[in-house]
Amino acid sequence: MRETKSVFTFDEPIERLWSAVTVYEVLVHWLADEVRGRPKVGGEFSWTWKLGLEGNFTSHGTYKKIEPLRELVMEWKDHPAGDVFLQLLFESTGTNTSRLTIVNGGFPDNESSNVWLESAKDAWDGQAVLLKEFLKQNPDISKFMKKT
Repeated sequence: MRETKSVFTFDEPIERLWSAVTVYEVLVHWLADEVRGRPKVGGEFSWTWKLGLEGNFTSHGTYKKIEPLRELVMEWKDHPAGDVFLQLLFESTGTNTSRLTIVNGGFPDNESSNVWLESAKDAWDGQAVLLKEFLKQNPDISKFMKKT
């Protein structure tokens, strides 16, 4: 199986980065138009993008592993390339700096999956840029979170 891997540094404390990636009320501001499912091992999630004339695209998956502030692993249930997973590794690199490693893998070892692998890398690299920009523009992301 093949995978793509990218590493990004953030001028953010790890707690803030973790929240931006795991709280669905925050995810809708930088990842997808609609997000369902809270992170819970075995729990399901869905992300929907509204693509205008092309309609909506929804992706479904399951949370496989959650280690708060360290690792989040999700597996897609409906990816055309098969059993594809997303692993997010979080690392504190200082008081107000952190690193996010994005591994998207499980792609078949054949040439026809090249387009999926390249698209996945481009998409997640682009999402990391959006996440950085979102965090920069929103010093207080708690305003997006539901109060309990």
